[in-house]
Amino acid sequence: MVCLILPTKNEEACIGATIDKINRICCQLRIVVVDGNSTDRTVEIARQLDVEVIFDRGLGKGEALRSAFNYAKDDVVFLDVDGTYPIELVPEFIKALDKYDLVVGERVEFTGDSLPKIFLIGDALSRGLFHLLYFRRVDNLSGMRAIRKQAIQKMSLESDGFGIETEITAKAVRMGLGITKIPITYRARTGDSKFRPLRDGMVVLGALIMYRL
Repeated sequence: MVCLILPTKNEEACIGATIDKINRICCQLRIVVVDGNSTDRTVEIARQLDVEVIFDRGLGKGEALRSAFNYAKDDVVFLDVDGTYPIELVPEFIKALDKYDLVVGERVEFTGDSLPKIFLIGDALSRGLFHLLYFRRVDNLSGMRAIRKQAIQKMSLESDGFGIETEITAKAVRMGLGITKIPITYRARTGDSKFRPLRDGMVVLGALIMYRL
C-alpha cells in the first residue's frame, strides 16, 4: 500500500481539512503525519482523525521526511499540509509509480499571492541552476512527489532541512532513475511559511552543488 506522508509543525489551522480531503479522494490510502514537535493542536487533531502520527527530532523538513520514509516501508507520496498542493491529483501520482521511480509535481502556475516576488525569483534561479548543473529540467524545489521504496533506498538521503527535495531530484537524475513530471498549480498557503529565503536558500544552493560533485 502506498503511504502518504504529511510533514507538520504547528499546522492546526489546516491539518484537519487536509486529512479530510485526502480521505474523500483516496479512501484506502495510509496516511502518516510526521511531526516536528508542534506546540499547538496539530497532533491532537491528526489523532482525532485516526491517522498514524510519528515524531522526528525537529531538525527540519529533510529529517522529518527521512524519518517517515524509514517508518513507511512502502512507496510514498508526500506533500505539505498547508493547502498549496493539489490533493486531488494524488491518485495520478500513485498511478505514475507503476512506470516511474520518481514523480515530481512540476509547479507551472502560481495563483494569487502563493509566492512573494523574492520567492519567485529564487525559485527561477534554483531551477535554472539545476538545469545548468544536471542537464535536466525538473522542479527541484517542489514539495509534492511520489517515490518508489527501492529508489529511496538507493538514494541514501541525508539532508535535514529544505535541501531534501533538491537532493532527491539530483540523486534521481545522476542515478538514471525513471522520472516523470505532473504539471500542478501552486496555491496560496494557510498559515505562515517555514521557509526563510536567505538561510534556506543557501541550504538549497549547497545541495545543488554538493550532489553534483
